[in-house]
Amino acid sequence: MTAENTTENQEDPGVLRARRTALADRLAALRDSANAAYAAISGAEAELAVIAAERVTAERALREAVTERAAAARSAAAHQRARPGALAQLASTLRAPRAVGQLARWRQQQAALDAAVTAADPPVAAARRALAEVREEFAAQVRARGEAATALRRLTAQCAAAQAELAACLPGDVPPQ
Repeated sequence: MTAENTTENQEDPGVLRARRTALADRLAALRDSANAAYAAISGAEAELAVIAAERVTAERALREAVTERAAAARSAAAHQRARPGALAQLASTLRAPRAVGQLARWRQQQAALDAAVTAADPPVAAARRALAEVREEFAAQVRARGEAATALRRLTAQCAAAQAELAACLPGDVPPQ
């Protein structure tokens, strides 16, 4: 080692002090960012718990709406199968009073059952939309949590590097080779 090399390796104390201050400030900023990322992860976890409860409620509402519509559809189909037969229709064309009334009642009941099936469709569609919205919100929160976790890992590595660089600048320490 020559005298030139040893003087080059030793920096001016003022420059060294400024470098340490800058590194300490950078480390503090990195730690603040890491804390913010951790808070974002915690917030996303809490939001995911709320959204999961909303999803359960939306799934239950959809199940109930689908069950009600299926019951109405089964009733309408069963009533359709119980339509008065050919004799009743023939009698109604011959204007047998009892048969005419029977077929008219059947038509009224069938119309009411068909209306019930039709009325059950909007709640099913609304429940499906609500469930889709909750699932989208859940997926967005999962993505946000993942992004925050990735940022936290990156910031943790940067903090470790800044700490190592700062430790190398402390007096009496030899920089790692």
